[in-house]
Amino acid sequence: MRVEALTRADWRRASQVRGLLADVHGATPQDAVFLAPGTLAGLRLVFASLGVRRVVLSRDEYFDRRAFPAARVDLVRPEALVSRVVRHRPDAVVLSAVTWRGRRIALEACFREIRTRLGAAAPVLVADVSHGGAAGFPRVLATRADIVLGDVGKWITPPDWSDRLGFLWFRAGRLRILARRAFAPFYLAGTRPGRSLEARWVDPEAVARIVEWCRSRKVTRRKLLARHETDMVLARLVAERCGVRAPSTALVWLESAAAARKVPAWVEDAGLVWRPPSGG
Repeated sequence: MRVEALTRADWRRASQVRGLLADVHGATPQDAVFLAPGTLAGLRLVFASLGVRRVVLSRDEYFDRRAFPAARVDLVRPEALVSRVVRHRPDAVVLSAVTWRGRRIALEACFREIRTRLGAAAPVLVADVSHGGAAGFPRVLATRADIVLGDVGKWITPPDWSDRLGFLWFRAGRLRILARRAFAPFYLAGTRPGRSLEARWVDPEAVARIVEWCRSRKVTRRKLLARHETDMVLARLVAERCGVRAPSTALVWLESAAAARKVPAWVEDAGLVWRPPSGG
């Protein structure tokens, strides 16, 4: 039947996306990776399954208290995050490898210290690598996280694409087992079709579009790292032109309107400028 053929094609493309994540982020094995219509949707599903009631976020996260309405959420400076976690023992910690303002966070060191000081009582440690492309696409194991999440196409596909396809990788153990159960009812979320009917979840067209883009450009980690070097050259050029400190990532954050007015017009024309509602 035509529907069955389309279904097989959807699952094949989802597998190709996991292959891309394995190459770019080292997200293996494939059954440790789950797809979601967005990182927050997937993470809230997992937190609900875990019964998470207290979350610690750095103040530099894209998420804020609204992201987790069923939990008590503490927002702390990255420098104070470890001491807050050790003192208050939350259920989960979410920390970005690169913040949306372009700041690189030493989350590996943070997570290592939390595990050392709390041992088996350590919370679930979540690394957000959505902007990891700005720092050379960190590999999931290097983050020392229990869960790694990110946007599949961000820093790979064109910046003006509106497709939203998130992924979550789980370290081996109880969390990976829990994830299989949590994502089991959702179409294309896991690595294999279920035997029962599945609920609509990720957009198959978004999956297909990303697969086709990467296939046509022969995207590999090596090519992305080469492009990252070019991105860093551009970031330094923009920072110098705007009179701000040289960036540590390929994201340049401009706080003042005066600095923003110095951004070259061709950078804006290329769709490389984003202005958040809060300013900057």
